[in-house]
Amino acid sequence: MISVKNLNKRFGKTVAVKNFDLHVKKNAIHGLIGPEASGKSTVLGILSTLIRPDSGEVTINDIPLAKGSRIRKLVGFVPKTPQLPLDFTARRLVSFSASLHGLQDRNMIQTTLKQTGLDAVADQSLDRFSQAMIKNVATAIALVHSPQVLLLDEPMAGIDPVSQKRLRELLLSYGRTVLITGQDLDTIDGLCSSITVLRSGSVMVDDELASLRQRAGKGALEIKLVDVGQTQKMLLELQKHGARASVNGESVYVQFSSESEIPNIIRTAACSADIMYARSVKLSIEDVFSRFNAESR
Repeated sequence: MISVKNLNKRFGKTVAVKNFDLHVKKNAIHGLIGPEASGKSTVLGILSTLIRPDSGEVTINDIPLAKGSRIRKLVGFVPKTPQLPLDFTARRLVSFSASLHGLQDRNMIQTTLKQTGLDAVADQSLDRFSQAMIKNVATAIALVHSPQVLLLDEPMAGIDPVSQKRLRELLLSYGRTVLITGQDLDTIDGLCSSITVLRSGSVMVDDELASLRQRAGKGALEIKLVDVGQTQKMLLELQKHGARASVNGESVYVQFSSESEIPNIIRTAACSADIMYARSVKLSIEDVFSRFNAESR
């Protein structure tokens, strides 16, 4: 559905995207993950036709990016920080967006407002809205013409838990192609079937999420000891039993691929030292970088 080959973009001397490849299957939810300034927003800006690439091939549903008007009919785009006229109401903005696509169905507009939690405040001007609510309006604007492709730039950032839950449920039931960006794996946990990890504008990892979890681990168990002098002893014992363990500060971290591994990890650790506490921590984007940097050496 989305095909990107050897994409490049510079802003002056700054390389935003370098030799970037991406393939997103039809009706898949794909995560584009990376830290700030890794190139995520630039990629979405190019796919939405708002930014012109320097080079590369891009097609959406086999339509080349150069056919901008056809691409814009296929795509709904929500920027990271939407800039909308504050003297307009949510209903007026969503209705205007619908009209740009030749749509006048009031029921459809009302349904979109309800899907994004705006139906009760649809006739209030945006100057009374929080930034999170304005982001919900931008999402409604992107959704109103039922696009085949949704491009969402860090949609979970800055919105309340209720809006996050609503958006997750909407995306999972949408049944269309979605490309969603985020700075960490928590953003796409439970949403994406595949993932591309970016660093400094280049692809570091491109894989099915299940495979990535298997290779890098689902998460880690942080173990804190009563006597920190026993840390190295525990580390060696865990490594002897094949665990992927490391020391950070006064804690031992043991990666796992399935939560069913946790009891065995704790039993092995407890045989070598007294444990103060053990807690599960999620796999971070830095863990992914560390893991795949090591593999590439």
